[in-house]
Amino acid sequence: MINLNGNPLIRPDLRRAAAAAGVAAVLLVLLAAFGSPQSANLTQKLLAFGGALGFVVAMAISVRSAANEVARVAAVRAGPGTASGLRLGLTVVGYLLTGVVALTVLRVPIEKLLLSGAITGVVIGIAAQQALANLFAGLVLLTSRPFQIGQSIVLRSGALGGEYSGRVIGIGLAYTEILTEDGPYSLPNAGVLAAAVGPRQARRPLQATTAPMTTTNDPTTAQIG
Repeated sequence: MINLNGNPLIRPDLRRAAAAAGVAAVLLVLLAAFGSPQSANLTQKLLAFGGALGFVVAMAISVRSAANEVARVAAVRAGPGTASGLRLGLTVVGYLLTGVVALTVLRVPIEKLLLSGAITGVVIGIAAQQALANLFAGLVLLTSRPFQIGQSIVLRSGALGGEYSGRVIGIGLAYTEILTEDGPYSLPNAGVLAAAVGPRQARRPLQATTAPMTTTNDPTTAQIG
């Protein structure tokens, strides 16, 4: 769980991530200098596989701690839903990179695997172009912060179908939620990023006006002028 009640200046996850990354870097240097997974020497083989295992463990700790720290900051700025999504995405990407580096150090041929993965990634990217556009737009909104949760804004965009005026209640990785007078709306982040955004002006209350009363010669009738 993300602790939001602690002192924001104390970031144990960030320190743990940096320390674990330093250990992983040292193990990587030692592996390159002394380890040889294809050597006939048993000691060099054990050093290679043991060092690779230690590298994976250290990087797993570093990735998890860094993802927790990013999620802690995102939970304050964008809400717990966005924080959970960011933590999951960073963890998956970090673990994949760790696996690729470990296989490279052990000299496992991964060229064919990377080629097939690249082709699959291109196909998935084309199929999920709109989803990826919303994802990257959400990351831009979270970092640039043109508006914040709880702020009353006005969005004007032809792509979104006109104007939306209301209070921001959530900024996710795919959608931005706005509470309007007609109810909540979930707007795609790509459209929100391209929209014109401004603060919502408070409406002036209607003031009752009294029309002057004029009388005619007939005392039984009155006209409103």
